[in-house]
Amino acid sequence: MAKLISRRDFLRGTAAGAVTLTAGAVVGTLTGCNNNVPEATTAAPTEAAQTATEAATEAAKKALYTPGTYTASEKGLQSDVTVTMTFDENSITDVVIDASGETEGIGTATPEPLKKAILDAQSAEFDAVSGATVTSNAVKKAAANCIAQAKGETTAAAGEAAAVSSQDDWLGEEPDIKESDIYSEVEADVIVVGLGVAGVAAARAASEAGATVIGIDGAAAPCCRSGEYAVINSPKLNARWPERALTKEEVDEIIDSHVNESSYRVKRSIAKKWADNIGEAFDWWTDADDHLFIADETRQAIEDENADDFMVPIFRPLPSYKDENGKEHVYNWKEERFPCYPTSVEFLPSQAATFNANWEKALSTGKVDAYFGHFGKKLIMENGKCVGVYALNDDPESSDKGKYLKINAKKGVILSTGDYGSNDAAMKHFAPDVMKTHANNRLFTSFDVNGVPTNQGDGLRMGAWAGAKIMGYNAPMIHHMGGGADLSGVGVMGNAGFLNLDMDGKRFMCEDLPGQQLENQIEQTRLMTSWQFFDANWPEQVTHMPAAHGGACYFEDYASIDEAPKNNQTYRNWKSPYQLEAAVQDGRCLKADTLEELVAMVYPDDTAAQKQALESIKRYNELAKAGYDEDFHKVPSRLMPVDTAPFYADQFTTAIMLVCIGGLESDEDCHTFTEITDEMGRQVCGEIIKGLYVAGNMQGGRFGMEYPIGLKGVSHSMAMYYGKIAGENAAAEI
Repeated sequence: MAKLISRRDFLRGTAAGAVTLTAGAVVGTLTGCNNNVPEATTAAPTEAAQTATEAATEAAKKALYTPGTYTASEKGLQSDVTVTMTFDENSITDVVIDASGETEGIGTATPEPLKKAILDAQSAEFDAVSGATVTSNAVKKAAANCIAQAKGETTAAAGEAAAVSSQDDWLGEEPDIKESDIYSEVEADVIVVGLGVAGVAAARAASEAGATVIGIDGAAAPCCRSGEYAVINSPKLNARWPERALTKEEVDEIIDSHVNESSYRVKRSIAKKWADNIGEAFDWWTDADDHLFIADETRQAIEDENADDFMVPIFRPLPSYKDENGKEHVYNWKEERFPCYPTSVEFLPSQAATFNANWEKALSTGKVDAYFGHFGKKLIMENGKCVGVYALNDDPESSDKGKYLKINAKKGVILSTGDYGSNDAAMKHFAPDVMKTHANNRLFTSFDVNGVPTNQGDGLRMGAWAGAKIMGYNAPMIHHMGGGADLSGVGVMGNAGFLNLDMDGKRFMCEDLPGQQLENQIEQTRLMTSWQFFDANWPEQVTHMPAAHGGACYFEDYASIDEAPKNNQTYRNWKSPYQLEAAVQDGRCLKADTLEELVAMVYPDDTAAQKQALESIKRYNELAKAGYDEDFHKVPSRLMPVDTAPFYADQFTTAIMLVCIGGLESDEDCHTFTEITDEMGRQVCGEIIKGLYVAGNMQGGRFGMEYPIGLKGVSHSMAMYYGKIAGENAAAEI
């Protein structure tokens, strides 16, 4: 049967993001070590030999595995993870895991716990090791491949999955689906393909507008991650924090900045409609969560009863410092070259509670059903209108696995399938330069029922096959969070604007940059690596730094995490002495009593770089004393000398790519457009495709060239807002 989830099933079912993996249902790199096949012989077997052969055949039928050693590899966070497994006839006897290319601590783990998990389970279906989701899933897929080899099974999942992931063709051929391939046919007013933030908002909005809704997703349940949202003029929040109310002119200034950061490769109408209406939409979203606790300061202590579901304002109170004359300077975004607008909030420990509450709100209408473990594969088009979708059932628990569900839409189909960042072929097509630098430095935390990342570009393929135009100038989200940053973005000093030197010991940029621009500068250095230098005066200096995405700009004098606010103990922009000492102890930060000792640690085998680094620091200190940076034009208030022991340095490399944002060409009503070739040979937008809407990372025109980070959480915010708009418009057939 299909895996149909109703409200009752959801409330008693799995948590968001649950992953199931079965052997024989994955695609991987196979290098079997036991592939010896007996050569054919023309000699007639003797009776004894024939008897022995029959006995061996009968024994083989009873054996679970073909004894031997098998190997498979799968992509981890930063490199391939290789699993080698040894089998006797009925059990897994040994497991060897090579994850030497992975960096421990960011979604990864040492191999021993994973080896033990496989041996204990005698299966690839084991619980993920805490904090090691990426490595666990790579090991699961490779182990499933080894098991499939030992069983003599094929290891390709849903044949076409391999085809669309080819190195040369991101698009592939549209599936030819026959009547015999369909296991069931259903109907609803609106179909939502992909149940992330945008999809859940769309399902709720459409159902509240009176439409019947069917949602599908390849995961085992709706999925979300992290929790930052950019919010402008929320009536509820402005009543609590009146200083956050913005004038019409200020909102227009923010919109212009967003468009400018995207090199004008976005549609201002999309940004404006969001900015003018996100406040009320955000209240609609949070009103679904009756248990949400709203703190009034970023670092407010949180009582135990609220610890699993609370929200903080980001940068409240605003960072400030006092100058040598005792005058207080409070962060003012209007004075910044790269402003970070103090309009954002963050759900902690993640947005899961509020996200799930919205899904429950949708289900409570009685108009929403969902099929999980189902992948949208082909749009149904009639006379230029989208009237449905074929969804492949790849649920390993379903008897209809491998067959299609035909879903007819009376009013419209919404594609909210996310980006394509885990699909190598699509990345090479749309973002080839990113693949040169980040092929092994991508991360995604939502997985389908087979343990595969869900961002595979399914929506782009369906849209392209239906004739929709795809947006150009895609925007990779690669914003740097500073040296030694973990998955939560907490680094040594974040991307605060201290002195930064390249691998030759030279200064190469104005360090007063936000994370995306910082990443761009590092990618242009030799070895794409640099070092941040600061000294004992850092506690006072961080308060001069801008309120930025991932930068240290507050100081807290805590000796241990136990002194920090209850249930809200760390935040990426706040730094305490205990955090720095911990970074020194675990090797993420170097510490020395002299600059000569420090540069020798930073450049241990390069005396020329050591000499150059000392000269660069000397020059930087002279500029700081003069109060003007004539080399890179850093603002004087953040131009501070490195001259007081002890001295520190932490390493910057390239940051992790989270998503690559493009989508189908769209507008502020979530419409899609045909692609036509005009008389000049240009591929341009044609007419609106009736019945086909987009939201989330499937909606083009929101971000271009790179991800702008002046509005923290704008991606989530636009996904939720335009998911709501898509749901309402599809229900009304606008």
